[in-house]
Amino acid sequence: MKDDENQDRPENVAEAASALTAALAAASPHSPPPELRGRVLARATRRRPLATIWRYAAVAALAALCAGLIGWNLAANQRAAAARRDSPDLVRLEATNEVVFDVISCKDGHLAVLKATQPGSMSYGKLYTCTASDDVVFMSGKLAPPPAGREYELWLTEGGQTRLQGRLNVWPSLAGSGYYFGSITFKGGRKDPSYQFAQLTLQAAGSLTPENPVVSWTG
Repeated sequence: MKDDENQDRPENVAEAASALTAALAAASPHSPPPELRGRVLARATRRRPLATIWRYAAVAALAALCAGLIGWNLAANQRAAAARRDSPDLVRLEATNEVVFDVISCKDGHLAVLKATQPGSMSYGKLYTCTASDDVVFMSGKLAPPPAGREYELWLTEGGQTRLQGRLNVWPSLAGSGYYFGSITFKGGRKDPSYQFAQLTLQAAGSLTPENPVVSWTG
């Protein structure tokens, strides 16, 4: 069976290289540098004596492209790892994630579920404590976007005293639902602290007392 004559044409080498570039890029978390394809094609199309050489050149070009993309991807991963090591924010994030996982999965830990205070609201909150740690985790979901000048604050009552525990770090839903989610981790002062009341409020920063509770729980 004869080969199709178009298979020996140099433009098909470019088409094959482009297709492979796209496939490898789709399988990689990084985008390959645009100049890589041009360098490989220039090398592959440097010689044009015979149709057979075009086929060999195509194979060589694709092989070189594969090697180049793999090498570039490894270098990109190494740069990303170095950036993680050098970023204080990412280091803190990883440490916070470990705390969250440890507390939530804690054996014999305690969970308080905060329910919405407004009719029709889907907001909720969960307060986790651990018998083996003084770390406490609070997470909340399906929150309304905080208006300008206001923030979500966690207030806790322990031993008859109510205090501001901290401001919730919130972010919009990645699913595009329009809701916000948030979390906060903190030290409870002792292992498995016992609270009598917990509430998440939406109020102006700097308030001395809790106002406008969004979700709450009574022990």
